[in-house]
Amino acid sequence: MEQIYFSFDNIEAVGWIAVAVAICAAVWLLRFYRARVLSVAEAADASEPEGPLPPVSVIITSSGNVAALEKVLEDAAAQKYPAKVELVVVNDGKSGDIADVVTRFGLRYPDREIYYTHVPDEARNLSRRKLCISLGIKACRYDYVVLTSSECTPVSDRWLSLMISPIAAGKEVSLGFGYIAGLRGAMNRFDEVATATTWLSEAIKGNPYRGCSFNLAYRKQLFFDAKGFARTLVLHYGDDDLFINQITDRYNTAVVLSHDALVSANFDKPSAQFRELRLRHCFTARMLHGDAAARWFFRFSNIMLWIWLAATVAGAILTLPNALPSCILLLIVPALWIPVVMAWRRTGAALGVRLGAAFLPFMIMFRWIRTVLWSVICGMSSRKNHTWRN
Repeated sequence: MEQIYFSFDNIEAVGWIAVAVAICAAVWLLRFYRARVLSVAEAADASEPEGPLPPVSVIITSSGNVAALEKVLEDAAAQKYPAKVELVVVNDGKSGDIADVVTRFGLRYPDREIYYTHVPDEARNLSRRKLCISLGIKACRYDYVVLTSSECTPVSDRWLSLMISPIAAGKEVSLGFGYIAGLRGAMNRFDEVATATTWLSEAIKGNPYRGCSFNLAYRKQLFFDAKGFARTLVLHYGDDDLFINQITDRYNTAVVLSHDALVSANFDKPSAQFRELRLRHCFTARMLHGDAAARWFFRFSNIMLWIWLAATVAGAILTLPNALPSCILLLIVPALWIPVVMAWRRTGAALGVRLGAAFLPFMIMFRWIRTVLWSVICGMSSRKNHTWRN
């Protein structure tokens, strides 16, 4: 067994190449990848524009959960919004008690404007969610709408003001975010944050291509100009990605990520709902335009992580018994991973999701396996996504 030693001599070219590759990969990841992840957290710290706010209509789609609707109506009534607010509740027909909830709310808050409509239960071979939104928008009295659902709870009483502020300042679309409360599984939570970071960071750069169905705001006329969901009538979903992809551009869209502008989605089975939403977006993602740059950036970043790992292992093995290159490579490990892990944790916190530090490096490097599995699964279950196949 050869004696371990430390020296700059007797290091073959392959050893220096491995060290150089590892350093270059680490520098790229720290300079570009980390900055891209942090851009979401930094956007959450940005101050919102101030000024007079217009009247707004809040469309609340209900899936029949009476208790959840009562909660979101109370939260909407508690909003500190200086202009008129109209609440439009759209019931998808699954519960007859929703109308009673709306009536009781109107009696308790006679000064609040509230309107109720529903999707007939016999409506088939179409997207019930898109029909809910279409009915809600057509029922709105005001020019600006905020879309959410009965399962969502604003985290503060400034939610409406923050979502409408960019529109009042001249924008036409505000992209907010809603996290799934109580989501179990470290990989699920990281996947939620990583998926959101992909499209939010691209929107921050000026290339918006999708949104979050829990928390959206836009000018009502955009819906009519786009002829509603006419382009995607054959699909059950797409209201928060395909439609947003159609109406947004770098000039008319703002990203609103202040903590007080977040909403939390509360489901009886958070993990099952997360899986369903993930599969929906995985299916519709293939029809989006403008998302390639964001997806390829993070794919390339993952490749760079694996290149760094391969170069580190190769350099440490090929230069033995000289341990000096191994020490250099070992020093790169904390210099790379501590800033990257902290960036992801900060971004997760900005989006309302707590990410544990211990397993983050593993999840960052191996998330691509789950992404491939999502693609395979959504391809196998695509029958669910088409209205004409049901």
